[in-house]
Amino acid sequence: MITLKEELLYSTNVHNVDLKIKPFDGFFLILVGTFYASMLVGLIYFLTEMAFLKGIAHGILLGFCIGSLSWLAVYFNNQYVLPRLQRVVMWWVVWCGTAFLIGMVGFLWTYIIVRSMGGNVPPFLTDEKNVIISAFTTGFLTYFTGLLVYLFVRMRNRKELIERLAIEADYKLTLRMLDVHFLLNSLNTLLELVDGDKELLEKYTRNLVRYLRGVLKEAKMSTLREELALVKSYVFLEKVRKGRDIVLSVEADESLLDEPVPSLILQPIVENAIRHGLPEDKTIRFGISIGAKKVGEFLMLTLLNNGKPIEEFKPGVGLSLLKKKLEAHGGRLLLKSKNPPCFIIELPVATLKVRGAAYEGSDS
Repeated sequence: MITLKEELLYSTNVHNVDLKIKPFDGFFLILVGTFYASMLVGLIYFLTEMAFLKGIAHGILLGFCIGSLSWLAVYFNNQYVLPRLQRVVMWWVVWCGTAFLIGMVGFLWTYIIVRSMGGNVPPFLTDEKNVIISAFTTGFLTYFTGLLVYLFVRMRNRKELIERLAIEADYKLTLRMLDVHFLLNSLNTLLELVDGDKELLEKYTRNLVRYLRGVLKEAKMSTLREELALVKSYVFLEKVRKGRDIVLSVEADESLLDEPVPSLILQPIVENAIRHGLPEDKTIRFGISIGAKKVGEFLMLTLLNNGKPIEEFKPGVGLSLLKKKLEAHGGRLLLKSKNPPCFIIELPVATLKVRGAAYEGSDS
């Protein structure tokens, strides 16, 4: 079972934090490369008494070529090469060679385009030897520029990781504080059942143990099947404790039940529904339904109840932390309707599979 410390150690390895390139990073590479190259080439043209604006134009072309190649290289390496590297030193070797080749090929590519279009170049580039030297120099400059981009990306990713772990820690701490009150209430219920129905007492005890075991576990990821089992135990406990007719129904494809999900994402919403939505009339059956389906690349969980309508939605500590927890996993919590009360949890399937596999590997 993975702990918070182990998650930090796992998450800070080479391909989970240092090399996590987002789509914006690709755009950033092209933008930086274009600006940097346009200024540098423009300056070279100016110093060689050529048109400064023409140098800017050729520099933009050079920057675009290098930036585009960098984006393609980053994507290919992140998908097929870098995830297989377990040591940072190997990353430096791969990136050094890749960045150098990108700069050299990008320069030669731009040079061929400019010459084929009849464009003028600085006099020293009419010599083939100087063209090769310039290509090598551009390769080295590209490497150092890429290094700066890498350091920026790593610093940002580690900051996001620390924020995500802090949210997770706050979430778990809050749930455990709430569980103290829940446990005391449950123990009181157990005492009341001792002299009553023995079969109900045994069933209540089993569900209480199953629920507490699920809530107190350290794992950050679970499966939809486990989350639903936890909620079923919780609803049964509340049904007995409050002496109310509370019914939980679940509608989910069997293929989705083993999908990885962040742990403890359903219980806070169900608890909120029972606490605030239970009808005043004790003869009315209180129904809670949970639906699960896959929509495109997202797992959609719907939680609906037939209790009191929500007059003004002000999320408490539990739902606020749940919202942050889901956002840390690339998902979100939505209030679909106030009457009847309905919440939707939206989670990206691809991200969940990666993190689920990571935790599974850590547990083994």
